[in-house]
Amino acid sequence: MKEVVAETTESLEKISAETKQKVTEAVTETKANLQAEAEQLNAQVQDQVQSFKQELLMRLDIIKNQFSTSPKDLVGLAELIKTELTVLLKDLTEVGKEIRTDVSQISSKHKEHLNETFKRSKDSTLDAWKKVVNKVEDESSSKS
Repeated sequence: MKEVVAETTESLEKISAETKQKVTEAVTETKANLQAEAEQLNAQVQDQVQSFKQELLMRLDIIKNQFSTSPKDLVGLAELIKTELTVLLKDLTEVGKEIRTDVSQISSKHKEHLNETFKRSKDSTLDAWKKVVNKVEDESSSKS
């Protein structure tokens, strides 16, 4: 009986170590994937911000070239600036929505990946546990 308990304990320790290793590997893999996706998203955001910055500077140059000191021109300039800022605000709002969508998708992928990993680990642990229980039962019935 002591042998069976020792073997069972040894088997459970092996299962525990294997499960812990699998979960650690899965978490490490998920972390690496998330980091890569975050870096990619960051690069995209920086590219979009740079693009908006260049577009804004270009539009400001156009406005500067149209500027003169007459009141009529000043009113026209104010309207032009309002229009340009409205367009830029709309563009920035769209980028914000895209970023939120991207972050949401990354979070969903991360959650799905972790759920799959933990399910596989759970299934593996349960399979190993059943093997140990069956082995203990077989040994117990063979000694009887």
